[in-house]
Amino acid sequence: MLQRNLSHTTTPPSAPPEGDDGFTLSAWLTNLDFNWDAATRGSRSLQFSKDETLFLEGQRASTVYAIVEGRVRLMSFGFDGKERHLMIMGPNGLVGDCGLLSTRNYVVSAVAASDTVVQAIAATRLLTALAQDATLMRQHQELSGRRFRIMLRHLALQGSNSSRRRVCLHLRDLVNSYGAPHEHGSVISIAFTQQEMGNICGLSRVSVSHVFTALERAAVIARDGRLVVVLDRDRLEQFATG
Repeated sequence: MLQRNLSHTTTPPSAPPEGDDGFTLSAWLTNLDFNWDAATRGSRSLQFSKDETLFLEGQRASTVYAIVEGRVRLMSFGFDGKERHLMIMGPNGLVGDCGLLSTRNYVVSAVAASDTVVQAIAATRLLTALAQDATLMRQHQELSGRRFRIMLRHLALQGSNSSRRRVCLHLRDLVNSYGAPHEHGSVISIAFTQQEMGNICGLSRVSVSHVFTALERAAVIARDGRLVVVLDRDRLEQFATG
């Protein structure tokens, strides 16, 4: 019988191809195939500790950040004051740029989800670089399109979805975006925490832990170190859509 915790060498994580349909883009945007050198040359490098704030929604958007290492969690606040976690941006991502061409204020808040290194770009410099470099502009438009698709996914997940369904939907998106061959199925080749999953799903870490335990007992997923292996994609799909 397969043990819940697997231990052997897996395919190393690599930058995943992004799918063209609406179901293969996960809320974790990391290992992106983007290059912001045209805007970051000569910019200063900054370090943020886990849970440290980069900027807050509504503040003047004077600086944009290109992520070098680590991950940044983007969130917004509802009229009820509750946090709405939107996505997690990883290396080669860009944060702080969403309102530059409209309100000139940050339209979301950004908090380091892990110890993070960024390149700080003056907002005016980024706008100039985008206007002068067509390749950079196309790249920025592609990133903006991906973020918009993630927001549409969040809207689709609102409502009466159970905690199990929410977690399974995001696991499905993760394996579709970052899945790699594994001896027992498909391994999600980026590590993520149950707290991150809870933030994205609007659940507590404990609730996510309960769902993961149930999925392991049902032989739908297993652990391989810090990575999650999807053992049965068909059953995961059933749990995600049923």
